[in-house]
Amino acid sequence: MFVRFGLHRDGHHPAPVETAVGEVVVGPRGLLRLLESDLGIPPADHHAAEEVAEYRACLDEANDLARFYRESFAVDPVGVARTLVDWRRDWYLRGWDGTFPSGAPLRLADLAAVEERAAGRVPAGFGERIRRVLELLGERRTQIRGVEALDPLDDLPLLWRRLLRRLGCSERGMPSAGAAAPESDLGKLQTLLATGRREPLSGDGSLLVVRALSRDVTAQAVAEMLRAAQDAPRAVVIASRDGIVLDNALQRVGLPRAGFQHYSPFRAASQVVKLALALVWEPLDPHRLLQFLIHPLSPLPWKARTRLAEAVAAQPGIGGPEWNKAMGDVAEHAAEITFWTTPQRHPVAQGAPVEALRERVGRCARWLAKRLAAAGGDEPILVYRAAYSQADALANTLAQRQSVGVARIAKVEVDRLVDEVTRPLPDETTAPDAGHVPATEHPGNVTEVVEQVFWWDVAPSRLDLTPTFSPAERHALAAAGVVLATAQDQIAAETRAWQRAVLNCRRRLVLVVHDDDDGARHPLWGRIAGQLKGWKEARLDEGLLQGREESLAALAIAAPPLAKRPLPRKRRWWRLDAPIPRRETESYSSLVKAYYHPHQWVLDYHARLRGSRITGVADGALLYGSLAHRVFEKFFAENANWRTLSKATAQCWLDATLDNLIETEGAVLLEHGRAVDRQRVTTTLERCLFGLLEHLERAGAVRATSEQAIETPFDGGVLRGYADLVLERADGARAVLDAKWGSEPYRMTEIAQGRHLQLAVYGFTLQEDGSWPACGYYIVTTGNVLAPERSFFPAAQGADNAEDARTVWERSLATRRWRLEQLRRGTIEVNAGAEPDDASAPPAGGLETRVDADRFDDFVWLTGLAASQ
Repeated sequence: MFVRFGLHRDGHHPAPVETAVGEVVVGPRGLLRLLESDLGIPPADHHAAEEVAEYRACLDEANDLARFYRESFAVDPVGVARTLVDWRRDWYLRGWDGTFPSGAPLRLADLAAVEERAAGRVPAGFGERIRRVLELLGERRTQIRGVEALDPLDDLPLLWRRLLRRLGCSERGMPSAGAAAPESDLGKLQTLLATGRREPLSGDGSLLVVRALSRDVTAQAVAEMLRAAQDAPRAVVIASRDGIVLDNALQRVGLPRAGFQHYSPFRAASQVVKLALALVWEPLDPHRLLQFLIHPLSPLPWKARTRLAEAVAAQPGIGGPEWNKAMGDVAEHAAEITFWTTPQRHPVAQGAPVEALRERVGRCARWLAKRLAAAGGDEPILVYRAAYSQADALANTLAQRQSVGVARIAKVEVDRLVDEVTRPLPDETTAPDAGHVPATEHPGNVTEVVEQVFWWDVAPSRLDLTPTFSPAERHALAAAGVVLATAQDQIAAETRAWQRAVLNCRRRLVLVVHDDDDGARHPLWGRIAGQLKGWKEARLDEGLLQGREESLAALAIAAPPLAKRPLPRKRRWWRLDAPIPRRETESYSSLVKAYYHPHQWVLDYHARLRGSRITGVADGALLYGSLAHRVFEKFFAENANWRTLSKATAQCWLDATLDNLIETEGAVLLEHGRAVDRQRVTTTLERCLFGLLEHLERAGAVRATSEQAIETPFDGGVLRGYADLVLERADGARAVLDAKWGSEPYRMTEIAQGRHLQLAVYGFTLQEDGSWPACGYYIVTTGNVLAPERSFFPAAQGADNAEDARTVWERSLATRRWRLEQLRRGTIEVNAGAEPDDASAPPAGGLETRVDADRFDDFVWLTGLAASQ
């Protein structure tokens, strides 16, 4: 077998497909696998996190509280282990044998002591594997008959050089001159790189620079250029980072995807373990709980998760009325739900038991194994295989920690262990499509002459040239046989790599530069911008946003103008050919839409266009108002003697109730950083309860019913809802209060203008024998009662000459008949920014409906309101 070896050939490489027998192109990982297979060495099959875990244990065992790493290790043992294991791996690859001569500096001496425990115990890296291969090459034969190094051998670590020379490797070397015509702009750039000689450019297009801020825009431009050049001579695409963006653009224009990898820790299957472990800490994080429940992959049945997610979104927490109701609906899964969502939680400061974490991770791994066994098709198998390997690696790591006597692990270490097993990995489901353009992620892979090179995203260099070791340490490393790469070595190797891509281009070089890198430049772009003038350039931002066609002409692609398709314009009326029927059941919330914003009533209740109820957990005024309602409901339900209750007793009840209420229905207030919010809400709820009791005492109320269900026939249908608080005096007079968290000025204006429809609805549904109860709002944040009149609440605030609830209701019926007639004709008024016309005038005796657009309208993109904002 003849092997062509490249340092970056384990991933994408742009070599053309050839029909050949006994020839392979491989990178470091591929070559080692070939040699180990031939030599009978078992494959190195371990997760990277297991290497870190074993080395962390070695560091811990060697830590006699005098080691150089002791202080950092006490804070972040996993992070320290990750850094030091990277050093170890690099040292072995550069010639280390695991020891240092006597008198070595402290850090090296300490790591030599750790290595006495780590040797043969920590999974082997490339360096140790190569040493083993070199030992066996003299004893056993391989199928490799020749090797060609596609990269300069000087750019390789020491052990790779030794191995390749042992295999009789030849070296392809760097091109001595550019492949382009010397008189072209590309040829002149190649001359500059090869000899340092500068010549003026003519702008002939052989060197084209494409510039923009957006990667999506430049990716689309490159894809269009590649489509236009499908029949042209061979081209190569380089995407050094975010190649997935370019692949998406290739797919949009109808070209095969090149299969660029998207390195990300955010794989759906990989997140399950992380979310499951996030639920073992106290206080409960309702955001993580909701994410666990709505995640597309979960060990819980999706029907149960959906029902529970709705409960958590409405009442953030576990144990509230919504949660208990949901649990009743999915009782057959109760044990499984309890295990995953309601484990014993542990204080962050004390850490969690390793045994509990192992059980949780182990169940996750077993669930993933079942999904893997049942998966159909290559993509699900690859997804579940990666997730299973991560969960299994974490389980092994936890088992290793337990085996050395560790009983509890701090949260910071658990998080680091999870990060280790879910580090960004290539997406195994990503593969190039047939017939794709030759592509690579590294410019050094362009080892043959090609006609065109499209280098998308010529990004600044990522080299970290900060010295890691002191001169004394470097001297000791060299004495131990470790040949470290100097900063000059790294810069020279990188320069040779990108120069190779330029020098091997024969006809056209397209460089895509993004202007969002804070002034940093790739060395190639720095050479061009600093030493040349006159190249052809396309600035896409100017061409697309400012309409400068000359900026796009350099791309030589068809760009026909697209007809503008504006958003819907604001219209006051929609008209349908069919009548819209009335609903048999209404509530205050539906009536207020029908009267003031009929388009919302139609789209919501007839078209059933509704957003999801589980997009996020409740918070802010919505949550605080819900907590206030629950305080009133529980107080009057649990304290039948509320009239004679002392303030001290009421305060004790409130202290106990609020703690439980926030934990089960408002757990977002227990999150870190929410202490001020929690205290403010708690204080407001305390004040509002005692303020309400003062209002009831002054009113002479003797009975109070919270959250009373109401259902009353009306105008051909049924009116349903819940009254927040229904009160009664000894003389039989009644009143109804609706609690609002805030917005007192808005409610005062509503009463003054005769638009307090909610109070009218409550009054109508609670009337008895024509006698209407008094109605009012109770504002939680101020403790004020707002009412049209003060017959029941002597301390109520209201507007002079305000209409009573009965009058508002009678006017609402006239408005209802008017709206129903419009809907019967298929006419829908759209109160969403368009000016009212004569047809918008309400009927005589009806409510004034010419009000402002609803700022909470869910349908602004359909009504045209969004286009004007």
